[in-house]
Amino acid sequence: MEKPAVIFDLDGTLVDTIADIRLAVEASVTDLGLGSLSNELVKTYVGRGLANTLRGVLSSFSITVTEDELRERTGRLVEYYRRHAVVESRPYDGIIELLERLQEAGMPLGVLSNKEDGLAKSIVATLLPTIEFVLVRGQRSGREIKPHPSTIGEFCDVLGRSPDTMLYVGDSEVDWQTAKAASVPVILVGWGFRPREALRALEGALFVDTIDGLEEAINGV
Repeated sequence: MEKPAVIFDLDGTLVDTIADIRLAVEASVTDLGLGSLSNELVKTYVGRGLANTLRGVLSSFSITVTEDELRERTGRLVEYYRRHAVVESRPYDGIIELLERLQEAGMPLGVLSNKEDGLAKSIVATLLPTIEFVLVRGQRSGREIKPHPSTIGEFCDVLGRSPDTMLYVGDSEVDWQTAKAASVPVILVGWGFRPREALRALEGALFVDTIDGLEEAINGV
């Protein structure tokens, strides 16, 4: 039986990036006098791209911005983040060892993120250098982002596989929606950026709370 190809979300699934994202958001709004933001606040809005993260954080303070201002502030955010992408960010405990075992077992591995493509590639190369991912893909101009099914469809095309031989692993409702839209089985992990109770309530998602549980679930597909 063919081993599944396993595509992973990045933020909150493979790597705990929230502190660096928070610092980048703070750098983009210093003139607004919001002070220090909490990781928990920023977590709420991560998953649909950095512009939407920024929009969500501002909305939590009842601040509305024009699209032009949002673009300008997002540019500031990305500029700062490019220079400070892996200051606090670290792979979750046990992730590297898990990926190495899956790699040794012959499973093709990939990363699919709504983070800007260059940032996603840089973070993966820096923090997961021993893993030979077949494709690392982030947000690109003119291309759809998660939860659009074409994001996983690109992995199918690169690997020459049908969706039923793929598996998607994430930590949010966005990842669940992505997998559902692409008709790909999905596993959701409980150590990321969304409340466990919310993930457990998503129909058809397999929820795991430990690295061992994730490995067992992947091998059981």
